[in-house]
Amino acid sequence: MKNILCLLGVLPLLAGAQAAEGDAPPAMRHCQVVFDNGARLAEVPLAETSEQQMRGLSRRHDVGSGMWFAFAQPQPLRFWMRDTWQPLSIGFIDAAGVIFQIADMQPDTLDIHASSRAGVAALELPRGGFTTLGVQIGSRVRLQHCQ
Repeated sequence: MKNILCLLGVLPLLAGAQAAEGDAPPAMRHCQVVFDNGARLAEVPLAETSEQQMRGLSRRHDVGSGMWFAFAQPQPLRFWMRDTWQPLSIGFIDAAGVIFQIADMQPDTLDIHASSRAGVAALELPRGGFTTLGVQIGSRVRLQHCQ
């Protein structure tokens, strides 16, 4: 559980806010994401600053293995897909590391995807990624080997 709480940054509306074209992406740490069913994702970017969270996975043709958004304390989480070109699935995660909600998100929309309760993290994956990994609501997830 300590690994899930290697969290910084607080931002209530994130993922997809427009960054100026030509801006270099902020340097990010990467972590291994480990699920309780044994599935693992390597080298997942960790969005821990406001700037990293605002940029999220926007303006990318390849979202790779997704992105983990970390928050210092439990709070309502809100995401949108402005300037995000690929369809994504998002999992909202509580302080115990349990995925309590999963939603699919359409590319380049302003629809708000809000958590049903306070969360400390969110994981965005390419659309259908949770199903592909055999992960569902109630699954536990944690970070490890963040560098």
